[in-house]
Amino acid sequence: MLSGRTLMLLLISLVLASGAVFIANKLIKPKSEGEGPQIEYTRVVVAAADIAQWNTVNEIDLIEKSWPKDAVTQDMFTDKGKVIGKIAVVKIFKDEALNAHRVVDSKGSNVFSLGLPEHMRALTLRINDVSGVGGFLESDNHVDVLASKKLTGATEQTVTETLIQDIKVLAVDQETSSEIKKPVVVRSVTLEMTPQQAETVLNAQQQGTIQLALRNPTDRNLLTKPELVTSLVPSLPLPKVVEIIGRGFNVIRGMTPSKIQCKGSVCSETQS
Repeated sequence: MLSGRTLMLLLISLVLASGAVFIANKLIKPKSEGEGPQIEYTRVVVAAADIAQWNTVNEIDLIEKSWPKDAVTQDMFTDKGKVIGKIAVVKIFKDEALNAHRVVDSKGSNVFSLGLPEHMRALTLRINDVSGVGGFLESDNHVDVLASKKLTGATEQTVTETLIQDIKVLAVDQETSSEIKKPVVVRSVTLEMTPQQAETVLNAQQQGTIQLALRNPTDRNLLTKPELVTSLVPSLPLPKVVEIIGRGFNVIRGMTPSKIQCKGSVCSETQS
């Protein structure tokens, strides 16, 4: 049989074990709902699917989701009725909370201009199937603007110069969406540029013709000094002296020989 001392030690061990279990349960047991700060939620309007830039927001584009109340800002929407019919000034992604900076009222405002960065301008150029890169232009593409003009003179020399590089296409005709499935020949293109660039392009358009060159979207390299590409109409070769006769000499231009005769300081040319 167990002695009284052994029973005492066993009883103390049981008490200590029970206390340890109780303390452990208090430490690892989750706090009950009544303990600690609670996160409050509210309903906000979010995008049910991606909404393209400049598209009108419809009811099917919106859903309401729970949002931490502390994270809700004053410009966010909690009522779908206040968002339907507005215009997305930027692309909105699925599950993104809508706010007054992402969508604007289409009534009484130039919505397109709201998408222009500060100090930038939208300039529209008339194009055709050739200058418009064969209909492959889409909004959000980047292009170079080239200008060609004829120089005055007997040689009728034509000079082509790259005026500006890496310019963003804002719209083709009146389409601002880049979700075009096949090439479409358009009549105009709207480009984003600085006021100085716009002046340069318009001056060049008055003096000659404008051509757009489509860039690879990953190509951000710019020419430090745009090279001039010169196209020459076949001109007459330089005169070649064949023989000198007194105060005159024969020359040949191409296949046509002629004679230049000088009297004093005056020279005249006659066909042979």
